[in-house]
Amino acid sequence: MAELPELELLRQKLRRNILNKRVNVLQLHNAKGELQADAAGIEEAAFKGKPITDLHRYGQYLFLELARKDILAMQLGGELSVELERGPAQAESEEEVRAVLEIQINGHQRLRLHGTQLGNRLRMLDENSDVDFLTKLGPDPLMVQGEGLSVLREALSRRRSALRNILLDDAFTPGIGAVWADEILYQARLRPDRTAPSLSDEERDRFLEQIPKVLDRAVRCQAKTNLLPKTFLTRHREDNHCPGCGGALETLSVGGKTALFCPVCQQ
Repeated sequence: MAELPELELLRQKLRRNILNKRVNVLQLHNAKGELQADAAGIEEAAFKGKPITDLHRYGQYLFLELARKDILAMQLGGELSVELERGPAQAESEEEVRAVLEIQINGHQRLRLHGTQLGNRLRMLDENSDVDFLTKLGPDPLMVQGEGLSVLREALSRRRSALRNILLDDAFTPGIGAVWADEILYQARLRPDRTAPSLSDEERDRFLEQIPKVLDRAVRCQAKTNLLPKTFLTRHREDNHCPGCGGALETLSVGGKTALFCPVCQQ
């Protein structure tokens, strides 16, 4: 499951490989393999021959901008998989068939998105489009420096739920999943079931500061477990030992989801 660091790395990869190249073909197929001529407001004619002029990301949304300011908004993350492929397309087995969006670029590259309910994850935008769906998202956690941290601090003051639930809430800050929520809480030395009102001023600052710090480090390490610092919990999810005290890690149900933490180091 792709989380924010992986999505940011995808954006960087796409900027290196497809920026300023032209779209040749765009096709959307449903899970039965049937071509959808006009799904989610997407028509091939709106793309064909146009160069990709820019790529942006906000939370789990990737925005592919075309000439004349048409924008394809793609909600990534979750069970959706994204690949940039070269060479002949590979047929999927019957067990693997899912809805797929394929964008052929300059004739030899393909951006392919696979997932369920794919049509609900795609939006065509222009300068007159309704973007209320973006106003419901909190600050992007990779961009919350300075004033961004102040916005999160204010938002946190209005929350009463467990810290892990807050991190997983896109209205607080979008795109953080289970793995990096656990890491942020470990680096902040806070239990996942601690509630926002229970934090001291120092604990609140520590919690907020670790959000961009952990995610930025994950991006710089290419989101690869073996490249993360040895002090990161994520490196020890398999051996189940705390990198700090060496004790056994434990799981805890928070909001119906399982969190991993150290009962000694996280208080």
